Amino acid sequence: MTSPHNSANAIQKLKQHPLALALLVLLVLGATFAAYLLYHQLIDNSKHEKASEFANEYAAKQLALTNKYLLDQQQQLEALSGKAVFLDAVTSDNPEQLATAEKLMQEWVSQLIGGFLITAGDDRLISQHHFAGQLLTEKVLAGEQVDPTAALIDGQWQLLFSYPLKNEQGETRGAMLAILSTEELAKQLNSGLNPTLGATELIQTTPRSKGKSFLTLGNKSHALDAINLKLKTPNWQLRYTGSNGLLQRAQPSYTLFALFLGALVIITLLLLYLTVRITLHFHREKLLKPRGTEINADEHATDPVNDSGESFLEVIPSRPAPQNTPVVTEDNAVQTTTDIPSVVFRDYDIRGIAGQQLSDDFAARLGKVLAARALALGEHSLIIGRDGRLSSDSLCAALQQGILSGGCNIIDLGLVPTPLLNFATHQLQQSDCGVMVTASHNPSEYNGFKIFFQHHALCGDEIKSLRDEMSDNPPEKTSGQYSEQDLSGDYIQAIVGDIVPAQGLRVVLDAGNGVAGDLAVRLLEAIGCDVQPLYCEVDGNFPNHAPDPSVPANLEDLALCVREQQADLGIALDGDGDRIVAVSASGRIVWPDELLMIFARDVVSRHPGADVVFDIKSTRRLNSLISSYGGRPVMWKTGHSHMYNKIIESKAPLGGEYSGHIFFHDRWHGFDDGLYAAARLIEIISIREQGLDDIMASFETRFATPEIRVPVSEETKFGIVDKLLENTAFQDGKVSTIDGLRVDFPKAWGLVRASNTSPALTLRFEAESSEALEKIQSLFRQQLRSIDANLTF
Repeated sequence: MTSPHNSANAIQKLKQHPLALALLVLLVLGATFAAYLLYHQLIDNSKHEKASEFANEYAAKQLALTNKYLLDQQQQLEALSGKAVFLDAVTSDNPEQLATAEKLMQEWVSQLIGGFLITAGDDRLISQHHFAGQLLTEKVLAGEQVDPTAALIDGQWQLLFSYPLKNEQGETRGAMLAILSTEELAKQLNSGLNPTLGATELIQTTPRSKGKSFLTLGNKSHALDAINLKLKTPNWQLRYTGSNGLLQRAQPSYTLFALFLGALVIITLLLLYLTVRITLHFHREKLLKPRGTEINADEHATDPVNDSGESFLEVIPSRPAPQNTPVVTEDNAVQTTTDIPSVVFRDYDIRGIAGQQLSDDFAARLGKVLAARALALGEHSLIIGRDGRLSSDSLCAALQQGILSGGCNIIDLGLVPTPLLNFATHQLQQSDCGVMVTASHNPSEYNGFKIFFQHHALCGDEIKSLRDEMSDNPPEKTSGQYSEQDLSGDYIQAIVGDIVPAQGLRVVLDAGNGVAGDLAVRLLEAIGCDVQPLYCEVDGNFPNHAPDPSVPANLEDLALCVREQQADLGIALDGDGDRIVAVSASGRIVWPDELLMIFARDVVSRHPGADVVFDIKSTRRLNSLISSYGGRPVMWKTGHSHMYNKIIESKAPLGGEYSGHIFFHDRWHGFDDGLYAAARLIEIISIREQGLDDIMASFETRFATPEIRVPVSEETKFGIVDKLLENTAFQDGKVSTIDGLRVDFPKAWGLVRASNTSPALTLRFEAESSEALEKIQSLFRQQLRSIDANLTF
């Protein structure tokens, strides 16, 4: 047994040789790192490689099942289209015979959920709003060969097949449209393999989007990289993503790892022993003798370490617990979270007072949560942008720190308007998820976050659920990677390539000292305009007026400048560039819902029967105008997130709301973009060779108020609207409650709703005459005062 004296001497000697201690530490660290590499190579890599093999095998099997199912249906339906009974029905001009033949289709093919026999001029599909089927049959009647198409009909995905009905001479006399549910295909895929092992998605791409998933099955935990395979059907692909279950199934044997680890431990112990022994042997004289003292051979015999036979484990003492170091128990492992104010989680974004309701800590926590959500969706990067507010730099930096610590990569666009961030989610291959640090049109003390995941704007409960996730304080992960991108040139070039050049229009641009000024000037000049900038320098104090173009007072300078400069047009943008209001050459304000009337005539002419979405604050004239153009008017909730999601869901080529958000899914990507809307307006003016005043003169005149804001507290605004909804004073009108309370009377309508971006009620009124306008306002004024006598406008 080692004596206390020997151990003490050995310890003392090692303490006097930092090099020896450093070598020991390096050996331990090296062994630990080698063990990690060994595990990664033999276990982790092996597991992922095996899981990837399984995933490729399963993806191929799902692909084969899908191709076989589609081929079987095509062969069956193509054979069915050759039956004489269907050709006779479409050439008979007998509705009963046609109905009987269509019924036979469903009897002969059990999987059909609908079928039509269509001839030229048959508008049944349009009347049923089955626009995808109408487009397919029109192509067949025109002699085109069409492939199966997935379409979202009444909220359900359906598979459409269409084939020509030809006579003996080979002439196409009609088209057969067969409609199948996706359920049978889902059964086929679920039978192919265990659905817990991964997620199977069928995706249909279009020229305007990167792809839309119309069938998703299985476990969505997404533990492996997605495998994308093309189907035989053009524009369709299958995406298979292995789950945690698949990863566990691929777990390799640990036997080989255990053998290698044992060998590594033995080698490490031997190296430690040799290091200690050699160090003490060659340097014992310096430990025992003062510098300059002669060393005698006899001294070697008295060295207590020499040939002592001690184990090196006894030479190195165990390290005592460090003093004054707090011990963290499991109960205290997670630091108590700071209070996260619920009021900032609004209906379609996060917004509050910077430095008070929104802190850097808040932004960092949000970043971690968004990183986790992105990774769960199979996204490994988030695209980040910020506006020019004084607090945006700090909040953006904290947000990015949270995202990186959550293991997600960042593509930083820098100081950009929100439309450029949305453009990046379509343009960049690395990600289609983005976060914009902005409070849009709010006063300078506000800031916030707009969140877009896979071309879907988070809103409602999706926003509110973030608060609970932020309180969970997710663990740190391996830091993500940071990169920067400048897409301003790509954005401008994409719009320039789409827009018919302007013919020297003189345009005054008021950016309200928001972030969009410089980019908007460059864009309008690039399409041929003579641009007069007004408040286009970024200044987060907004010294000239608030960055909110929906307030008439904020447009006074623009209207004055347009008249003084004898400009053709004035354009006003909000703080982050996703909203637009126009001013005509005479100084008249043309509100966004009126701009939508102009845009609808242009867009619906190319998309007959298509939806045009507008919000509940918009003019009633849109209903009749859109219908007269051949489109379908759709009223929806106010809010850029609600509108964006509705437009994407309904595949509407156009949408807009009174506050200034205009959405083009015609020649553009479907998101709200004040800069692109300005370019489209300039294009229409150039092509028609009419000023904005002349264009507006062609529409029916109405008397309308701008948006009226009644200040109330955040805590009471929704309750006031609820009480108003309980009132029976509006029974004579047509009531809509999709967002607040809108009541339509024969000659006027009024609206009151709780603002989702500020502590206020917002009201708007429109009527056929000034008398009717005053009457409808008086009615609403009385009802509000009956709830709270202090409510007035």
